Amino acid sequence: MSTEAPVKSPQREKSLERALSAGHNRPDRLPGLQIIFSQLPRIMVEEIGNLSLLPLKVRLLDLTASTLGDTCTLPPNTLAGVVRAERWRSWVYFISDPLATALFVEAATGCEGFPAVGFTPRPLTKTDGNVMRVLFRRLARSLSSAFSLLVDVAFDVGSVVDKIELEPQLSTSSPVVAARLSLEYGGHAGVLTIVIPQAALEPIRDLLAGGVVGEAPGAAGSQSRFRDDTAWSKQLSEEIARAFISLNGVLEERPIPLGEVQRFAVGSIVELSSTSLSRVRLEADDNPLFWCELGKQGEALTLRVEDDFDRHREAIDEFYGL
Repeated sequence: MSTEAPVKSPQREKSLERALSAGHNRPDRLPGLQIIFSQLPRIMVEEIGNLSLLPLKVRLLDLTASTLGDTCTLPPNTLAGVVRAERWRSWVYFISDPLATALFVEAATGCEGFPAVGFTPRPLTKTDGNVMRVLFRRLARSLSSAFSLLVDVAFDVGSVVDKIELEPQLSTSSPVVAARLSLEYGGHAGVLTIVIPQAALEPIRDLLAGGVVGEAPGAAGSQSRFRDDTAWSKQLSEEIARAFISLNGVLEERPIPLGEVQRFAVGSIVELSSTSLSRVRLEADDNPLFWCELGKQGEALTLRVEDDFDRHREAIDEFYGL
């Protein structure tokens, strides 16, 4: 009795690999990623809306697990931006379907309205690619801003192409997260797709996973969620603490006539009533924080915090009936 080795079907292997990849990379297991992409439409409207006279609406259609082969095979008249995420040492892809491309190109070049019947399909031009590069750059800034909730990452738009050539470390079966967004102008909507390889998300997967989904109720679950919330808060605090703000020390302010300002020239002297005993108001991004004492250490001026700026505000407000 002879035995034959089972015949391996390439299609079956591909389907199995795709299923396993999708299971590992399901967005419902990454609540942090869901939060990021839920914020993205609002950020995109702020970032892109001022490029045209027509009001822009953006909606997140879905956030799914897929593969590069399924998402990055471009139909005719489809443009894609090849985007580098240097911190992740990976590539990300922005894909605009023909309608989204036509809508943005027309809106960004001064169109004030669209025909109710829509657009007649036409071949893409070099101008279309150049205009779409502007959109992809704004989308990159929006995505970076959305991710800043958890991590600082910059997305740099490279070439704009009508056919995506995958990087050597990637293949058509590589698992990805794909976010589809509706881009709407004047009652017409096209689709933008953001494709992020799973490998790019690995460095921050623990942050994106956040709490454990589907925990059983009870004390143990509550404790686990509490630990997850603590970790999330710690990470958020660390990211906020790394943000840069401007710090100003205001020694004296006084109103002066515009005529005096017009007479300013090199060598002009502006008299202030402050003395060396005057207190300095310390501000961060134009928000007053503390009263400080001015001093000197070596060749540098120093400020020593003396009092909280808001400490007496309640009494002042009460005095003025505010």
